[in-house]
Amino acid sequence: MDRGTSDPAAPGQRGAPPPGRVSLAVVVVDAGGVVTHWSGGAGELFGRRGEEAVGRAAADLMPVGGAVGGLTGRAAHDAPPAPGFARSGRARADRGGTGGRVEVLWWAYPLSGPGPERMLVLATDAARLPDGARERAVPAFAPHRGLPGARELAGRLPDVLPGMAKATSGRIVAQVLERGCPVLRLSRA
Repeated sequence: MDRGTSDPAAPGQRGAPPPGRVSLAVVVVDAGGVVTHWSGGAGELFGRRGEEAVGRAAADLMPVGGAVGGLTGRAAHDAPPAPGFARSGRARADRGGTGGRVEVLWWAYPLSGPGPERMLVLATDAARLPDGARERAVPAFAPHRGLPGARELAGRLPDVLPGMAKATSGRIVAQVLERGCPVLRLSRA
């Protein structure tokens, strides 16, 4: 079964997102802190293909500030958020074996329900933001308030994460909408 691999597009070959949106890396982590799904966007951002990432400890691949720490048995100060609470942050990371560094803006959602999925991590490269927004961008959450396109998003998630059933992706999208959509707030300079 192809779990978490995606199209082999080289970094920088994806189309630009619509105005006001950013491209996201999408990663799913199980209860043991192991990556079970890794999108092509995650490969671009973190410099590792799905074949290299799936089955490895998420904490070793992504700088998500302890959001997956409780899943991997890490130290208490790396404990995950309380059940039901999403977490976001900003971190610098190595771009997997390239020698380069990347500034990552991330959102982590604890997941519940049937199946092994226990954490959804979304992330983007701060360098993709307009110059004036890069240093002022703060990852946050906002109510979906009937977010247009939520059904379409649920239908597209299996394409981003091969091997994921539509019912599973629908459950994950519902939990994201319940906890708040990922947004970037711009702080005042």
